[in-house]
Amino acid sequence: MIKKAVHKFKKIINKNPDRLFDPDFLESINYKTPFFLFSKKRIVDNYKQFKKLFPKSIINFAMKANSEVEVLKILKEAGSGFEVASIYELELLKKLHIPPNKIIYGTSVKPSDQIAKFFEYGVDRFACDSFSELEKIAINAPGSKVYIRVIANDAGSVFKFSTKFGTETASIIPLLSRAVDLGLKPYGISFHVGSQASDPEAWANVIQSLRSIIEDLRDLGIKLETLNLGGGYPCHYLSSENAPLLSEIASATIKQYKKLPYQPKLILEPGRGIIANAAVLVARVIARIERRGSTWLFLDAGCYNALFETMAYQGSTRYLITSMRPTKNSGESLFAVAGPTGDSPDIISREVLLPSDIDVGDKLIIHDTGAYSLSTSMAFNGFPKPNAYYV
Repeated sequence: MIKKAVHKFKKIINKNPDRLFDPDFLESINYKTPFFLFSKKRIVDNYKQFKKLFPKSIINFAMKANSEVEVLKILKEAGSGFEVASIYELELLKKLHIPPNKIIYGTSVKPSDQIAKFFEYGVDRFACDSFSELEKIAINAPGSKVYIRVIANDAGSVFKFSTKFGTETASIIPLLSRAVDLGLKPYGISFHVGSQASDPEAWANVIQSLRSIIEDLRDLGIKLETLNLGGGYPCHYLSSENAPLLSEIASATIKQYKKLPYQPKLILEPGRGIIANAAVLVARVIARIERRGSTWLFLDAGCYNALFETMAYQGSTRYLITSMRPTKNSGESLFAVAGPTGDSPDIISREVLLPSDIDVGDKLIIHDTGAYSLSTSMAFNGFPKPNAYYV
């Protein structure tokens, strides 16, 4: 059984040979562990890839994936807009002098006072999925543009959104008609196929289901300005090595988009798709312990302060983890890897293939950790979130 697991890991690693940073380079910078290291070039390249594959689209980076100031600066300079879900995120953008026309308030349920503060700053595009939310927007942001968030099939995604957000397709026309009555502008329709979507046709399928609605709206005199495709664009983690490529997603989506009776401007809200593979986490082994048939490595970073998605409730993410130093003659073995806290769920992975002689003081590289790592970190047991550096 162990031999099969080792073979599986080697096969996956061989399929994904790309590495963001060379281990020798990571060793040479000698920052105190644990630390995140981001590639500015990778962030910009990922943004440009979205612009290339979805021509003339508006890209609004989903801040929830990573709201580190340096990341926001890099994306601002690249030309990105931002999808924001709270006044606290807006305050970060205001400090960076991001203009309001580069910001959309993308969560479909919002506090009234925060709607007013966004509107005061000049933001005039708001998501909505209920009549009560329309009333709030009309009162606190009169004359603004609204787009209706509709439920999408997210069955093939790791993290699902359809139970918490989105209205039924049949409610789109009544909601946009009511928006007109309230003096709001019917801006568009939005959807989210769920995070880490596994089906390249997921976005195209939703667009196809909206075709008749868009035709009916046009007949009623409501022509949509935008169609918001949301996020969900996956990263190729160890736990999802067969995730579709962005090019596959774009090809299927654009094909269906061109079949619409007219083509509203496309908005995309990538978070993970832009930032996940732009960073690594470097952590140090603080203990090696034999326990009930397994060899455990405890690191100075774990689920709470750096890698929340390894224990997220809908489906734990398994990151590719490699050793800073080569295997040499020791061979390789499977290890369980855990964080430093005193809590039992703080387990990063139960099967990681590493040099057999890995020991206290050795450093590990945890790949593709740019998304939802820093933004969800907490100081459980007092362990602070790792520092982040940019090259």
